[in-house]
Amino acid sequence: MRRIGTLSCALVWLALASSAHAAEGAGEAANAPGWIATLGFSAEVATGGDNSILPSTIELRRADEPEGFGAPDDAFGWALLDWNGLSLGPAGDVRRVSNRLAADAGAFAEFWPVEGRVRLRAEALDNVGSGQGAHLTLGSDLVLPAFSGSTFSVGPRLTLGTEDFFKTGVDARDAVPASRRFYAGATTALKVPLTPGVSTTFYDEIQTPLAGNGRRDGHAENTLGAEVDFSFKVP
Repeated sequence: MRRIGTLSCALVWLALASSAHAAEGAGEAANAPGWIATLGFSAEVATGGDNSILPSTIELRRADEPEGFGAPDDAFGWALLDWNGLSLGPAGDVRRVSNRLAADAGAFAEFWPVEGRVRLRAEALDNVGSGQGAHLTLGSDLVLPAFSGSTFSVGPRLTLGTEDFFKTGVDARDAVPASRRFYAGATTALKVPLTPGVSTTFYDEIQTPLAGNGRRDGHAENTLGAEVDFSFKVP
């Protein structure tokens, strides 16, 4: 689910905790709630046989803070502002392009108009270094509880990307202008807890071009994936 969550808050808290430890002694530091780290990886198979294994979750939160929601196609996000259901901050992502990894960087904004149930999210990312294009993604998710503590989510997506992001393999002189490259789609996911520290997520991402050739020369693309997350307490 490609998120870093409250990492920035964690760094601030650790700095304050160090000062408090010096001023108030080790007794109060021992009573701190501690932190929970989550690391995850996902494996995907896309239309046409493309496949990848990538890091999907890097999260650090306070032990007394509930686990947040993240969709499988979310970029990693640092929440520098978190207020009344609104989160803003820098974002990054890793994707596989032409059998090699590409890194993206940018920003995200997220808002929960209905707490814990309806989420709106926007991401604007540009490739770092290797010229693999930029893209803007707008999406929303309906999040519902399912069986035995599992969570089901579904929501639409709209993506605008440059011609480098939606590579088609055609000559650059024949490429469709970036302003015409739109994709509409949807993402569904089912997250199932296996143990208190391990969970797995099964998901399906569908994208259909509205304009421009896009991936696979203008045909719809379907991606099936599975993600495994491991959570553990850290000092």
